[in-house]
Amino acid sequence: MEVKYDGDFITRATDGFVMNVSAGWLSEGVAMAVIPGPNNEQERRKHLKMTNGSRKFLINNDGTVSPTNSPDLVLGFSKNPSLYLVDRYSPNRAIFKNVDQIINPANDESSENGNGDGIRLELQSHAPYGIVPITKPVTFGDKLQISFRTLGLGSVEDVLQVIYRNNKIIVRNYDNYLLALHFPGKFAGNGINMVGSTIPNWEERWFFKIWNRIVFKKYTDFAVNDDGTISPLDAAHLALGFQIPDFSQQQDTPVTTFTCDPLLEDNSPERKSFSTYILTVFTVLYLQYCH
Repeated sequence: MEVKYDGDFITRATDGFVMNVSAGWLSEGVAMAVIPGPNNEQERRKHLKMTNGSRKFLINNDGTVSPTNSPDLVLGFSKNPSLYLVDRYSPNRAIFKNVDQIINPANDESSENGNGDGIRLELQSHAPYGIVPITKPVTFGDKLQISFRTLGLGSVEDVLQVIYRNNKIIVRNYDNYLLALHFPGKFAGNGINMVGSTIPNWEERWFFKIWNRIVFKKYTDFAVNDDGTISPLDAAHLALGFQIPDFSQQQDTPVTTFTCDPLLEDNSPERKSFSTYILTVFTVLYLQYCH
């Protein structure tokens, strides 16, 4: 990218999009993106205050770049390839070693009725590696204590152990967190996290049960395929996969037209369904009057 810097925004020269820390989560391991920037001075002042100052950056004397509100953090890369959605038939798709046991947990002697330690997400396509957390947990400091970790390719010593139930991939060795899309759309390039809460037995709480039924299903419903791949439910043309190591093979054109544009403003109406609005109100009331 060619960019301009005005002391606050790092702006892409071609279209005015600005660099942004996803959702204002100023924590190590959070993804970066570019989003539509301000068009006038009034919008500029608004953008400077939005999402925890996620669009304000400092260019440091040592050549690094930091969020203005968190100068202890800098832009960087993980040593592990990140996990995200790719074309179902991409050479970078993840093909899992134990997919039959994931689909049919009754065949796994270590997992009685699918409630044991789970099946290891080891890879046949990228042996001898597996799917592991590649960042520290990022936790929101409210009463719900929602937490997530970014996933990627790594050593089988830390591999996720999962069960597959009701279209959910449940991570047994990490507090029953769920595999989840980063953005609500099913499109190539969408990242994969694991999401849950630091509240003990969070998945049994009535609030999270309702949340899972109404909102989380947009992010956490997956299909385990007979060919060893894992796809978002109702998006069989996509599968979990990894970064493209050879940039000469990279294609800018998405596999298909995505169902939700991740570059829309954080709070734009197009990003929110009616059920999401209802649950947002419900969440506010819950935080105010419960506990």
